[in-house]
This record gives sequence, structure tokens and C-alpha cells, in this order.
Amino acid sequence: MILRFPSNPDDMLLSGTLAGGSTIENRALAIDAPLGKGHIVMFALRPFWRWQSQGSYSLAFNAIINWDHLDAGKSVPSSGGTAAPAGQ
Repeated sequence: MILRFPSNPDDMLLSGTLAGGSTIENRALAIDAPLGKGHIVMFALRPFWRWQSQGSYSLAFNAIINWDHLDAGKSVPSSGGTAAPAGQ
């Protein structure tokens, strides 16, 4: 998980309205998951939707521009050794 929604629904809203904020509190907002030899970047919101703020555009643009530097699919290093890339 890359990002998650705040744990307090009151921290999610700066202006406008928010219905059902408690249903998304502390849940994943952006996930970078390995799939085969590649990976998928998933968003819990629509970064380019007409109701989203322009600040959310950078989430998608960053994934598009830096697709080859996201490090998805690599194993997390263990406490005692070096990690090999997934699939090896």
C-alpha cells in the first residue's frame, strides 16, 4: 500500500461535502501490486474525474512518468539478508 485515507473522516474534507467518510477511513487509497513480470498501480479514487481536485492529478501523472522506477514486485528485505527480486 502506497497511501491510505485518514483514520478520522473529519480530516478528509477541506471543502464541499463528504458522504460516508467513515466507510473509507484508514483504507487503501493507492496500491502498487506485482502482477507477473510487471505491476499494477490502483487508485481508490479517480485522479482525472471532473469532481476531483487538481491536486489528485499528480498521483496518476507520477505513476505514468515514473513507471519504470516504482520498484513493484521486489521482495521486502528480510532482517538478516539481501532480497532477491520477485520471481527469482
